[in-house]
Amino acid sequence: MGGNSGVKSSQQNGRTSLKIQPSRLVGNLRLPPSKSHAMRWLTLASMDTSPTKIMMWEIGEDVQAMIDCLIKLGSEWNGEELTGCSKVSSGGKLDCKNSGTALRFLIAQSATSESIITLDGDASLRARSSLQLVESLGVSANKTPDEQEYPITISGPFTKDLVEIDISKTSQFHSALMLMAPRTNGFVIQTKGEGVSRKHSELTWRLCKITGAKTPGMPWKVDCPDVVIPPDASMAAFARLAKLEVVNQPKQSESIGHSLERSELRDSNDLITPMAAWLAMGNGGVISGAKHAAYKESNRITKTAELLAQFGLKSEITEDGLSITGRQTPTRPEGLVKTFDDHRIQMTAILLASICGGEIEGPELHKVAWPSFLDQLVKCGLRLE
Repeated sequence: MGGNSGVKSSQQNGRTSLKIQPSRLVGNLRLPPSKSHAMRWLTLASMDTSPTKIMMWEIGEDVQAMIDCLIKLGSEWNGEELTGCSKVSSGGKLDCKNSGTALRFLIAQSATSESIITLDGDASLRARSSLQLVESLGVSANKTPDEQEYPITISGPFTKDLVEIDISKTSQFHSALMLMAPRTNGFVIQTKGEGVSRKHSELTWRLCKITGAKTPGMPWKVDCPDVVIPPDASMAAFARLAKLEVVNQPKQSESIGHSLERSELRDSNDLITPMAAWLAMGNGGVISGAKHAAYKESNRITKTAELLAQFGLKSEITEDGLSITGRQTPTRPEGLVKTFDDHRIQMTAILLASICGGEIEGPELHKVAWPSFLDQLVKCGLRLE
């Protein structure tokens, strides 16, 4: 399992930061387990009353948040095996921390319960609305006294026969509906809008079928096999940006559409920030089909452009992505590099700073998905002040 990073941070103006010197990176990286696979397998295993072994060589904060919430809902976890429960028990308050995936999946699971369950997360997560999912489920949801969406209190049980869901901004709502079906009497899922991150929805249904599902929305007795979570293919983008080799290259069938050779990101918007950086230093290009990247931890289109600008790299925001001039060289930012509470922006900032130096905001952000990221880079030659 993953450990804590040994990297030291400093304080500036009350903020925690990471100071990086220009470095020569040589070696290889071991990609973290796929969050997408882990979240779905954990959700499915939480509905299987027999133990399911879920093997991950390290566990990021998002996945750990999911595990902690499932335990509150009645599952048991011994560090490697999850034993689920037939019904969602009272979970009280669930802290999803930074994980939008955990939040959406758990909203749907909570909706199947007769208990009152409250869900919340950190400031970054609170900026991501889930009201469309809640409203589509037809369950009662109480906002805070000041009319903020979070913490949100769900009061089920879900009883609808048909659920219509918009899939044009995120695939997580669609996946959440498919994953809640075993705890319902069955319902029809009707999608609308042009789908994004379609490979994630396809992954959800493929894993559901492995556990016994026949028709989306119809209940089944979940029977989970033991699984080894594959490497996160989207993280290979950071290895490419760092010009480092990957020792555990994922199989093509496990990549969920994360092709590093295509700049049309309708199905892989997580690549936008590192891809923009390597295009700026390479031949340039246009990133398109990434409009839904605006609904991640940060607006990844505008914030990626801001990150590049902090390193003196020029880009232009388009309707659905970025246009980037090539053959640029990053320059050391004069002040603290803002990372907007977004781990993929922070990780890209660290790699840009490895070229020219810089002080990076939020040295712990990478732990959301890749706990050993900094430690591995240090072993490859990353120099810290």
